[in-house]
Amino acid sequence: MLCRAFVPYFHVLFSLPKQIANIAYQNKAVIYGILFKAAADTLLTIAADPEHLGARIGITAVLHTCI
Repeated sequence: MLCRAFVPYFHVLFSLPKQIANIAYQNKAVIYGILFKAAADTLLTIAADPEHLGARIGITAVLHTCI
């Protein structure tokens, strides 16, 4: 038997400006590492603020490139 529970979620998108596409292409690990760290820190900080969500959140992050 499969049981599915509704879990509210937010879909949030972080992107890099087109102007640094070549830098990102040549330095993938560094640039995308910085992007993921900044995105995670931002989401965790805002979610922890009682004026926003006031909670510890979990994050699933996916890199989607469009070249």
